[in-house]
Amino acid sequence: MSYFKEEFEDAVGIKWTKRIMVAVAVLAVYIAISFFSGIWPFSVASGLAKAVVNEKAIIHNYEWFYDQFSSIVAQEANVAAMEGTPEQPPMIMVLNNAIAEYNSKSRMAMTRTLWKADDLPYQIPFYTRTTRSPE
Repeated sequence: MSYFKEEFEDAVGIKWTKRIMVAVAVLAVYIAISFFSGIWPFSVASGLAKAVVNEKAIIHNYEWFYDQFSSIVAQEANVAAMEGTPEQPPMIMVLNNAIAEYNSKSRMAMTRTLWKADDLPYQIPFYTRTTRSPE
């Protein structure tokens, strides 16, 4: 008999030692089965990885960044064309909402930015009449 087992039996008794050993064995078997068959908690990590790293998600995120950036550039041109008209302030609000969405998704490092092209900016500054004009 091992020294640990003897000390443990002396501390809690033979009856409780057997119960604890059975509980530890059951837990070890559950963890082994869960790991290999995808039972909770390992299925959560597996599902997340499949949702983030699959061909549809990669293409969708890649295309979304290009589409959103193109939309922002077009909106900036529209705002500049409406200079001095009463329609310009609401257009700036719409433009800044699109920029905020782009910047927000750009900061989602694990789920979005992995699939963003290098030729797109990481963040886009917000549009204001005094600080920026369209390029």
